[in-house]
Amino acid sequence: MSRPSYLSREEPYEALCHHFNVSPPPATTDATIPTTFTMTATRDAHMPTHVLAAVPSGNPDAAPVMLPIDSTLYDAGFRVDINIPAAPPGSTAPIPHTVDGTLVVTLPVLPITVPDTFTLPLLLLYGLGLETHPNLLTWRLLPSQVIEEFPNAATMALILSRARQDQFDRIFRFNQGLWRNILSLGLKDVHTVELVQTAWNVTAESRKIRMRPSTMSRQ
Repeated sequence: MSRPSYLSREEPYEALCHHFNVSPPPATTDATIPTTFTMTATRDAHMPTHVLAAVPSGNPDAAPVMLPIDSTLYDAGFRVDINIPAAPPGSTAPIPHTVDGTLVVTLPVLPITVPDTFTLPLLLLYGLGLETHPNLLTWRLLPSQVIEEFPNAATMALILSRARQDQFDRIFRFNQGLWRNILSLGLKDVHTVELVQTAWNVTAESRKIRMRPSTMSRQ
């Protein structure tokens, strides 16, 4: 049975939590990384096995982003070892329990440093196989008028180069961060790698176009 898709109506972080039946935790400025982390469970089904405490490589003192994962799905989807400890013999998967009337699950924490924490939830959705629709990923990377010109990369880059400065900066940071994360963690899914690489190449080329003197003078 195929998994439902939540990415069409939720942000990547919310969709990741939704797939694992936990609620996104409140935002915090605390940079302390605990050994375990308790999340509110929305129902007793398909629980995560661990929580990634992700910090950006450019700011290791930042508060970590806490991301639920399944260790088996991670090992199947990524090449880079993040030091997931072997489960002790006879141990069971995390089981939700009730605290003060609220269903919660307490999970072991795995510290991880990545180039970009903002795009990590989206990468995990596809790397763990929770989301599989390439179109939903594509719409997160490039504007529709750029996507419509695929596979003409030159035209795609030219159209993207005409974006407003704030829109272009947002797209550039996002696609660069996602691509760096893919390289950092070694995503195995070839189709997703190729899709994101194409989007990043188009984005990088459009930046070169924008940097040309004739282009800069028109903005």
